[in-house]
Amino acid sequence: MASTFGSLEIAKSGMMAYNAALQTTAHNVANIETKGYSKQTVNMVSLVGNKTSATVQGFGVNVASITRNRNEYYDTKYQRTQSTYNYYQTQSYYLKALQDQICGNVTSDEKSRLTDAFDDFFSALSNLRGNANNSTIRRQAVTLGETFTDYVQNVATGLQKIQDEANTQVKTCVDQINAYAEKIVALNKQIDTVEAYGGIANDLRDQRSLLIDELSQYCDVETKEIPPDNGVGENQFYVYINGGTLVDTYKVNALVTKQKDTYVNINDITGLYDVSWADGSTFNMHSTAIGGQLQSCIETRDGNNATNLHGTVDSIANNADGKLVLTVTGTNCNDVQVLNIPAHDGEITINNRTYAYDNFEVKVDAAGNFTYDFTLKGTTKAADAKALQIAVANGYTAQVGDSIDNRGVPYYMAQLNEFVRTFAQEFNRVQNGGYDLNDNPGVDFFNATVKATGDNYIFQESVDGKDASFTSEAKKNADGTYTGSYYYMTALNFSITKEVADDPGLLACKAKAKPDDNVGNDNGDNLQKLTEIKDNSKMFVHGAPDSFIQSLTALLGVDAKKADTMEKSQSNLLYAIDTNRKSVSGVDEDEEGSDMIVFQNMLFNQYKMLNVLNEVLDKLINETGV
Repeated sequence: MASTFGSLEIAKSGMMAYNAALQTTAHNVANIETKGYSKQTVNMVSLVGNKTSATVQGFGVNVASITRNRNEYYDTKYQRTQSTYNYYQTQSYYLKALQDQICGNVTSDEKSRLTDAFDDFFSALSNLRGNANNSTIRRQAVTLGETFTDYVQNVATGLQKIQDEANTQVKTCVDQINAYAEKIVALNKQIDTVEAYGGIANDLRDQRSLLIDELSQYCDVETKEIPPDNGVGENQFYVYINGGTLVDTYKVNALVTKQKDTYVNINDITGLYDVSWADGSTFNMHSTAIGGQLQSCIETRDGNNATNLHGTVDSIANNADGKLVLTVTGTNCNDVQVLNIPAHDGEITINNRTYAYDNFEVKVDAAGNFTYDFTLKGTTKAADAKALQIAVANGYTAQVGDSIDNRGVPYYMAQLNEFVRTFAQEFNRVQNGGYDLNDNPGVDFFNATVKATGDNYIFQESVDGKDASFTSEAKKNADGTYTGSYYYMTALNFSITKEVADDPGLLACKAKAKPDDNVGNDNGDNLQKLTEIKDNSKMFVHGAPDSFIQSLTALLGVDAKKADTMEKSQSNLLYAIDTNRKSVSGVDEDEEGSDMIVFQNMLFNQYKMLNVLNEVLDKLINETGV
């Protein structure tokens, strides 16, 4: 027969178990509003003794564990959706900023201010028809031309500011990622310390899960936890981003940002951040696996819609200064108007090796094909020289610029560059073919400002990329002027030639220096040709100049609308997933209130059992002497 004292142990076990349940319920209620808190549940098991008896059914109850109510599927889904949402949210922000710069913050029913400035200039030219000798109208036309070039410059400057903001945000994202990694490592240590001594680290695990949630704002996150073999030792906890290990239990493999001393595109700002792993391994900055704010900032900063210069490594030789000159032929870019690689301090990549170059020279054959000679920077290491020789022998592909399938700042800057170069070259061609008020041949109307001097370039007679060679850095003449290609003209330095700005009489309205009497003193035949440029449908692939601008602004509008739509869609999806997740892990005050009553009653019942047993024992001991 089992001892009567065993019944006391059964009642005691019940009291302890339901007291734990009641305390856990109170803990749940206290943390209803705690961000990231997961409902905790007491899991009870029946105690089984090492003896059996026909009169004893069991040995009470024990608290096997107190677990968090979590669903790994919902956690993973939430983190991925959080990353996607923040990607589109950031993209939407920057695309709206681009719209404000290029379009001038107008409604969809209005023309962009870039279009307005362009149209105003040509309207002024049209007003000169029949009034070519009117100095006031000439001044107005030139002034509106300046307004147009100033607006283009301001747009380009604004684009650089957006690139700078995105670049700064890249570093901010990296700093945040590293900070979260350090906090996760600290929690890993605390969790292992508590659990090693049999403690419950649910609240610490909630804090770690919350950190993972917040980390997913900046990038896609994967986690893995490996318990120790046979329950002895430490848990292994890993955090992965972009194919690399960010956290290895107690170690952080931090991301490192370093400002580059080279450029990728001709109008890039200085000091773009490169991102790498602290352990020296490569961090693929243009991988679509990055996700989150970080990927969106990088794409905004670097996005070129998958365009870059590439061709075949043809030869390598030493120049007079002893520097290596790399020759690339068969390139995909044989047009000055669309050439946007850096004039100096650029990078050329061959077979995953990257080499910095000082400058380059373009030679154009009779068929209009470009040959690029890149002068490499500094002293080339023996290993790099050998790699270059192998590249030449095997005809490897050389590439300048990254191929990014996204339209970021470099894409829109390149579009503006193509526009001003093509438009200016055609306008100058017609202008040069006419005569000014003094019966002199027309000079260039549009120009570019030399950064070093503030003066204008003297463009080569043939600068259409078909029959002219040029160096990436303009040639300085003996008189201090610079001669070069339209490659040197960008949206940042696009301007009116200073001589024309000072003297509107240099606008070449006349087709002849000394017109015939039957033509009239107001001869505006060349002016008509100038005004017709606006409707020249063969100038661009998209058609006339105004069509080019409209196409650019429309494309930007489509991208912005898509990003905005995706942001809202992901926001709704994130809310739905979070709701489902909270249905599992969230604390319901009504449910907890009900459980509290149940556990209180069960605990009261254990007290009653103790009273009954106390009476039984009193009878047995004091009255029967058993």
